[in-house]
Amino acid sequence: MRFVLCILLLAVRSGHASETSKGWSDWLSEAKALRNTGNYSAAAHAFREALATAAHSNIDERQLVVLHDALAGAYAEAGQFAEAEGEYRRALALVEKAEGQDSLHYAVLLGDIAILPTQTGNREEVIALLHQAIAVNARIGSPVDITVARECLAQILRREKRYQEAEPLLLDAIADFAKQKVADPAPMAAALNNLAVLRFDQQRYQESVDLQLESIRVWETALGKEHPSLIAPLNNLATTYVKMGRFDDADVTYQRAISVCRKTLGEDHLDYAVLLENYAVVLRKLGRKREAKKFQAQGQQIERASDRHNGVSSTVSVTALRSDRTASDPR
Repeated sequence: MRFVLCILLLAVRSGHASETSKGWSDWLSEAKALRNTGNYSAAAHAFREALATAAHSNIDERQLVVLHDALAGAYAEAGQFAEAEGEYRRALALVEKAEGQDSLHYAVLLGDIAILPTQTGNREEVIALLHQAIAVNARIGSPVDITVARECLAQILRREKRYQEAEPLLLDAIADFAKQKVADPAPMAAALNNLAVLRFDQQRYQESVDLQLESIRVWETALGKEHPSLIAPLNNLATTYVKMGRFDDADVTYQRAISVCRKTLGEDHLDYAVLLENYAVVLRKLGRKREAKKFQAQGQQIERASDRHNGVSSTVSVTALRSDRTASDPR
């Protein structure tokens, strides 16, 4: 099985917390710094400490939502999907109480839950809610929040193979991010990668490659050449090379992705398993069957451990879309 990695906009909407309580805000600042460096497990620990400290401080529910939302994102990036869902649902309950189910924030949190790999049910209700929230808030909502909502909806639609509906949302998101000149590179780089995945689904492989290379360039310029945010577009680039029959290029690209993943996320992360299984496909194409068997077995072992932790079977990474059915068709 081969996967294409689809980036989620985790913790993009983290907001700016007040300095009303130095203890929790210091933990929050540390957590954000750790997340920006790609140390997601340590970031999750710092976010937990921020929440624990905040429990003894006089902060409002909006700030608690920021903390639960950010912790959920860190958990998801660390491959702890069950924990991520729990924190998203805590944030969701607070938003529902404060803003109601018609708010844009409520809809996007539901979207965040829907695109976790632990969620496999019918997403029609979430799709309808996101459509409604975007329409209602188009004029009064934050431009960044509206753009994030569009991309969240696009990811769900793409997973449902509703490509014609997803495409304009992603194109609008990229145009909006460029227009807004957002300082954080994550939204634009993620949007480029996710459009690349859509182009892959549409069998427009050269366009997909071009978008993946641009996504990689944005990440490298902002965060350096060994940040875990590079894992998804590198994997996707290699997967597309396989589809195009460019196995030597895929070999080199997978090796780089595996190296970055090993150094940053570790060898027990689900993304590492995805990469090993994908690389095994290339090794078979290149006639290196013994190596392929080794990587395949190692990847499957890591997947089983992740399944046990998250309470699901056949988990796909938070950023993953696997391919290897006979050729390279992603799911």
